[in-house]
Amino acid sequence: MNIKKNLLIVAALFSASSAMAGEFSLGAGAVYNESAYKGYNENVLAIPLISYEGDNFYVRQFTAGWTFWKDSKNELSLTASWMPLHFDPDDNDDHAMAQLDERKASAMLGGAYYRHEKWGSMKFAVAADAMDESGGVVGEISYFKPIRMDKLTLIPSVGVLYYDESFNDYYYGVSGKESRRSGLDQYTAGDSWNPYVALVAKYQLTDNLILNASAAYTVLPDDVKNSPMIDRQDSLALMTGLSWRF
Repeated sequence: MNIKKNLLIVAALFSASSAMAGEFSLGAGAVYNESAYKGYNENVLAIPLISYEGDNFYVRQFTAGWTFWKDSKNELSLTASWMPLHFDPDDNDDHAMAQLDERKASAMLGGAYYRHEKWGSMKFAVAADAMDESGGVVGEISYFKPIRMDKLTLIPSVGVLYYDESFNDYYYGVSGKESRRSGLDQYTAGDSWNPYVALVAKYQLTDNLILNASAAYTVLPDDVKNSPMIDRQDSLALMTGLSWRF
C-alpha cells in the first residue's frame, strides 16, 4: 500500500496545468503521503516527474491522452491512466491488517474535458477500471488557476473526486472471510465524493531547470473513514522535485 489518491492530485496538477504545446519535461521527485490505512508507516517515496504536451497527444504524469477536439477554450480527450492505489498486507505492521487480501493497482480508461477561461480552468473527467481489479468507476470535477509571477507560477486548485461503490468496496471493504481471518468487522463500502484543495508551485531556476513543489489535502468521506481498515479522517500529500524542460 504505497501511493494514495492525494498523490494523483498533486502529480496531475504538476503537469496538466502549466505545460505548453510541444513541451517535454522529465525529472524526479519525493513524496510524503499520509496513508489512510492502518499499520502503514512508510510515508516517503521517490517518483518520476513526466510531462509532454503535443498537438494531439499528451502525457501528464500518470495519464496519457489523445485529444480529438481542441480550440482556444476547449479540450476533449480520451485517456489511459494508471491508478497506483493498492494495499499489500505483507508491508503492513498491524497484525489484523496483515491477514487481509491484497488490493492491486489498475489501469483506467476514460475521457477528460477541460474548459479554459480568463478566470481559470474547469476539468471534468471519468474513467473505468480496464483491468477489472475493482471493476469501479472514478470521476473528477475540479477548478484550477495558474498565477504567473516572473519565474514563479502558483496553481491553486479545488475539486471533488468521485469513487463508485465497486471501487471503494474493493479498496476499503472487508469481506466475511477476511473478517473471520483477521478479527476486523465485516464492512461494505458505498460510493463517495472526496473534496480536496491543492497548491502547486513551479520556480524556473534556469531556462531549462524547474523546481516543483505541491501539496494536496483531502477530507475522507464517511464510506471510507468508517472502514475498519482506516484510522484517520483526512489525508495530506506533499511533493517536491526537479524537472528538466527540453
